[in-house]
Order: sequence, then structure tokens, then C-alpha cells
Amino acid sequence: MIVTAGQRPKVLLVYPGSKSMGFTFPMGLLYVAQALRKIGIEVSMLHLGVDTIGDLKLDRYLFVGISMLTGEIISNGLEVARIIKGYDPDIPVVIGGVHPSLLPEESLGNPLVDIVVVGEGEKTAQELALSLMDNGDLSGIKGIAWKDNGKVVINPKRELLDMDEIEFDVPYELLGRHFYSSSTMPVHTSRGCPYRCGFCYNPVLNKRRYRYKSAERVIAEIEYLHGKYGVHNFNFDYEDEFFVDPKRAYEIFKAVIDKGLKINWSAFCRFNTFDRAIERFGDDFTDVLKKSGCYYLSFGAESGSQRLLDDVIEKDIKVEQIVRTIDRMKRAGIMHRVSFICCFPTETEEDLEQTFGCMERISKGNRKIVLGIFKLVPLPCTKIYDTLKKDFGFKSPSSLEEWGRYKIPSESFEDVTWLPKKYAKKCFNIALLSNYPFHQDFRSYRDYRDFVFNIDSSYGTGYLDYLMARLQRWRLKNRYFGFMAEPVLFNRLIELRMFLKRYVLKKYLPAPVYERLKRWFGKNSWTLQEHKDAQDGA
Repeated sequence: MIVTAGQRPKVLLVYPGSKSMGFTFPMGLLYVAQALRKIGIEVSMLHLGVDTIGDLKLDRYLFVGISMLTGEIISNGLEVARIIKGYDPDIPVVIGGVHPSLLPEESLGNPLVDIVVVGEGEKTAQELALSLMDNGDLSGIKGIAWKDNGKVVINPKRELLDMDEIEFDVPYELLGRHFYSSSTMPVHTSRGCPYRCGFCYNPVLNKRRYRYKSAERVIAEIEYLHGKYGVHNFNFDYEDEFFVDPKRAYEIFKAVIDKGLKINWSAFCRFNTFDRAIERFGDDFTDVLKKSGCYYLSFGAESGSQRLLDDVIEKDIKVEQIVRTIDRMKRAGIMHRVSFICCFPTETEEDLEQTFGCMERISKGNRKIVLGIFKLVPLPCTKIYDTLKKDFGFKSPSSLEEWGRYKIPSESFEDVTWLPKKYAKKCFNIALLSNYPFHQDFRSYRDYRDFVFNIDSSYGTGYLDYLMARLQRWRLKNRYFGFMAEPVLFNRLIELRMFLKRYVLKKYLPAPVYERLKRWFGKNSWTLQEHKDAQDGA
């Protein structure tokens, strides 16, 4: 494409999420948009978590860039690519993100894809845009894979960026009203992870390299976002591991206190990292976290079996570190979430029992904790994925289109080739527990409702939700996970309830009666203030 004088080239960036996922900040695309704007490109964005395919505006784009992760996002992205190619087959479709970066050659096997950006996209997108504007040679652009007369060419990798040189004034306005209605903003402070978890893409994609912004740079970004957008709630979840360097984390949040910044924040943390921080700073570490506004930390325990942690997951944590960390979190009064995974290769009933035992140890008398237990999802190029293919006959997708149909999580235990079917089905049933706070003993419906509003408002607030939570707690205590029809039936009931509420009850019932039913059966959008008002009036 040759750009004439006075004509600004246009690029469309697409985040192909889904309505079930809703709005998330596509930080990678925002950084790419910022880089393209700096060289005079007019950038627009389509976010399918909140927009629809019907919002896609067709134009003579210099290229269309689509971010992709394994699963449904690929299918959604390919649908956009089909429309673009139908409008003008000469518009280059460029895909990037974790999945195509891991499998660039396979991704280019799809006829809709012209170019793959491998790894970080900021400088690569700039050079690609300049080359396309002049009909230049793509062979000199580091960090891309492309097709040359039908033959796949993979160029040399691009050098990694200096994190302190990345500007933080990204064009959030491209997200439209969804950005302005969001009450929480991400602060992106690092890339990569030095650890080797067997289910994670990082050891392959980033080669266990970890880069981060200095504490001073992070504080400057928080102050900038706080001042420009008036946001008080931040999260550090849009990166793989925020706390790798405990000293940096301590310095950041100590500065938040010293500067008098009134913010709230959440993050993900590893158990061994937290343990090291306590060894270095003692109780002062949790004090600084809480005083600086920490209201939620998430942890990945994965298993309560040390054998699985060491030999299969390669998590590099100890069960006792899990227990010690959660005890600290409980005493500090900071809300926390701990995730476990079942259905690992070689996993046994004994391993599973050790996981349940760990869950019970850390949740006993702990009203600040939320637990989740999920099925293993083998992701491409991870160590566990390679083991399953090599030793257990796991049949994985072999094309970009097939990866788009890859279910995350898997919908059938029949897909599990590495464990006995009876055990695999049990794991699938166990994963259904996580739809409810199955780890808590509730004394009453009000007790349940208080927990939901004060700890994790993603759970339903109705009396039936409370009964389901009690039933799932009974299942855990008695280790009975057979014939779990009630979660499926309850989900159908929720769908029916939503239909009745939206199209029948609200239309025909008197308002006071409708409000009473709403409170009895639960209302996910019922705010905390409404809840407190209801308590005050009770």
C-alpha cells in the first residue's frame, strides 16, 4: 500500500473476546496502538468482549491486527479475518499473542493469515507498518513469520524491550464507553516469569526471562493514572508474576503509603515469593501491603500433593509454604483466593486426598479465603502438554481452526487420555464445586450472604445459591462426587429465572412484589450498599 500525501494510513486492532468473558483490558493491543500512533497511524479497535461483529467497520486498512489466545478467541478472530478478506483480500491479516507466537508456522497454515507477530509487538508493529506503507521487504523485520509465495518464512527474534522505556500513556479512549465505565485499571509492571510450571507457556515463550519496571517507574505510572483518570482501584493481574522481586514490591507499596496515595489494589502472588518476602521483612511486609490498599491477593497452589508439585507440575513450592502464607493472610485480614487443579497425569486418589486436606487446613476458620479447584487444561507447547502427547496418546489440534474449537475447559472427560475414565469423570464433577463457596461452613442464609458481599460477589446471593453452597460443602466433607446432577439443573434454573425476571415478572408483577422476589432469589447486580441498607432495615 502506497500512502499519498495528506493521507493517514489506518490500522484496525481486534481483541476477539466473547460476551461470556465480558470486558477486559487488551493491554498488549493498547501498547501496539500507542506505538503505531507515534508514527502517524490512525488506529481503531474492536473489542468483541463488549462489541459485536456487526460493529466491525470495513475500510482500506493498512493491516488488521488480531490478538489470539488458545480456544474460542481464535475462532472469533478468524471470523473477523473472513469478513476482512471478503471485503478486500489484499488487506494483510496480522495475528499475534501467545498462541501464534508459540505456533507461528502452524498458524500461517490458515489461508486467512498473512503475518504472525512473534513475541512483543510494539517495535515490530511499527516496522511492519512502515514496510507495508512502502511495499517494502518483510525479510528484514525481526519478530515476524510470514508467507513468501506460499512458503513460510520465520525471521530472527526481536530483542526484548527495556520495561522502563515503555510509555504508560496508552490510548485507553480507543475502548470507548467501556473504559470510562470501568472502576478498576491495570498497572502493567513486568513481563515474563523465571519459574518453570509444567502447565504454563512461559518457559517456552519467554525462556524463563523476567523483566520489570523499576519501583520509581511503577509509582510514577500509578500517580499518572490516578491523577489523569481519577481511578482509585488498580490491579497488577495483567502480568505473569508481580512479586518475583519482593524488595521491589515492598518499595512500591511503601512509596504508596509515604506519598499518601489513597488507592486499592489486587495482584497475583506465588507462595514461595511471599515466603521469601516474610523472611526478609517479617510482619512489616503484610502491614505495608494492607496499609497501601491491598484488598485481594490470588495464589496458585495447584495441588496439596508434594509429589505432584515436585515431579509433575514443577511448581517449586512446598505445601508448608502454602499453609504458612495463608495463615499470614488470614491474620493480616487481607482477602485472598487460592486455586487448585485436579486431573494431572499420574494423579492418584491419594494425591487428591492430600489436595482436599490442604484445602481444609487453609480454609478452617478463615472467612477471608476463596477456593477454586479446576480441571487441568493442556495448553500447547507446555511441558505437561508435550508429556501427554508423547506418553499418553493425547490427540491435540493440528491447525489454527482446530485450536479455535479447543474447549477451555474441556467439556467431556472422554478427552482425558492420561487417566482412567472413572477418575477423570470424578475430577470433572469435582470442578463443579468451584461455582459455589464449597469450602465454607455457613451458619445461616445471612451468614452466606455476608460472605458473598464482603469477599467474592461473583457468587449468587439468593437462597437457592445458599442451599447449593451447603450441598457442595456436604459433598466435600463426605468426599461424595457421584451423580452431580444438581449443579447442571441449577444452571438451567438460573437461565429460566433470568428469562422469567426479564420478560415476565418485571413486566407483569407490581414493583414491590418484584423487588421482594428479587431479594429472595438473588440478584447478582444488587450492590453492597443495597445489601447494607437491607441489613439496617431488617
